[in-house]
Amino acid sequence: MLTATEGRGSRTLARGLAVLASLGSAADGCTVAELASATGLDRAVLYRLLETLTDRGFVVRDGDTRRYHLGVALVELGARASRGLEVRRLALPGMRALMEHVREAVCLAVRDRQDVVVVDRVEPPGLFVRVGYHVGFRHPLPVGAHGRALLAFMEVEEGTGAERQAALAAELEASRMRGFAISADELERGASGVASPILDRGGRPIASLGIVAPSPRMPDPAALGPSVRAVALEVSRRLGYTGATERPGSLSR
Repeated sequence: MLTATEGRGSRTLARGLAVLASLGSAADGCTVAELASATGLDRAVLYRLLETLTDRGFVVRDGDTRRYHLGVALVELGARASRGLEVRRLALPGMRALMEHVREAVCLAVRDRQDVVVVDRVEPPGLFVRVGYHVGFRHPLPVGAHGRALLAFMEVEEGTGAERQAALAAELEASRMRGFAISADELERGASGVASPILDRGGRPIASLGIVAPSPRMPDPAALGPSVRAVALEVSRRLGYTGATERPGSLSR
């Protein structure tokens, strides 16, 4: 049943999510009458919502029973979410070990279209000065170590087009050759970073793992690159990466 709190956001979206939640709790699916009873929505509204959800593959209708069920589009979304959770789960032990070794913040980021988004961060207690690279922080792929670590190992056609710029192209090539990217004074003045990509079974970059710290505490990010690369490579191997895929700058070198 919908509540008054739906007014805080999109009313239509809230109603659509209520329909999906009701279908998800019904093992045998639902009729329109059952959905109306469960959600408190008018049948005319339900028909419009179900038509849209069916067109997008989130709901399917059984022509014989006239019952609605969850569709395969939700399975695909769930699989994507599971892969993201799997990366975080597999990366966390290595992130903690690296954090204990360097005594600085270690972050995990993933690509979202042409941006990179921080999805996890671990740091030692007692840090007086911190870099504002927090969970949920978003920035363009070509900027910062975490973004370029991903961009450097993406196929050319996957990129933003910015790789055609000479300076960025040179930096991406250097990142591929050494297996990690570095940055200084880009996203935050006085902050440095070093990150390496996490690759899936096919050698595609699905996340980047690295260190962010105030530049006075990390004056030479490249010096920590091999340690970051080793942790990222271990996570990649747990995801099925063998290093056998022929890609530029393979981490297996």
